[in-house]
Amino acid sequence: MAKKKKTFSSFVNNPVDFTLVITILLLLSIGLVMVLSASSPSALAEDRK
Repeated sequence: MAKKKKTFSSFVNNPVDFTLVITILLLLSIGLVMVLSASSPSALAEDRK
């Protein structure tokens, strides 16, 4: 019995799960908006001094 050698190219040939990609991008964008929204009041307070 010959062992099958796994290569990187077999990973590249697999189809992309677009539901997972869209979910990850959505969560990253929501997280970025949350971080920027949380830091904006402190930036405005420092700027008005």
